[in-house]
Amino acid sequence: MKLLFTLLGNLSKLVSLLVFLCGLVTLILAGVDFVEALKVVFEDATNKPALIAAGMLKTVDFVLISLVFFIFSLGISVLFTEESEEKTKMVAALPKWLQMKNLTELKIILWETILTTFVVSYIADLALHKVLKHGNFTTAQLILPGAVFLLAASLYFLKKGEK
Repeated sequence: MKLLFTLLGNLSKLVSLLVFLCGLVTLILAGVDFVEALKVVFEDATNKPALIAAGMLKTVDFVLISLVFFIFSLGISVLFTEESEEKTKMVAALPKWLQMKNLTELKIILWETILTTFVVSYIADLALHKVLKHGNFTTAQLILPGAVFLLAASLYFLKKGEK
């Protein structure tokens, strides 16, 4: 049985590392988007401020997505490794909002981060839609705000039920 727990502990470390690497790749993509947004300054384009703003919003979106990966990686590391003095010191050094004791707390932190990411992503899409002048909005463009509303309402009731 001890061998099984050791194997699961090592597997959780591997998963945590892979998720962290996904966050790093996403952060690099954010840097690429940032450079692309700054390139617009030197190009001859119409509506430069709106294009720069849309590019910056996409950059923020990628940074938030990478934050989701980093938080998930940290949560796996904290929740699925055995108790030790080193782990206790690491958890104590984290900001209060990242000190999770169980999967529910990790889920709530991720939920809030994903909601913020969805909102920024939708605003970036709206900005691009406005810049590119694609015409009227369609009902398909209301799916993401509807999902954000349902997720926010679910989070509200989950937090209300905990009290």
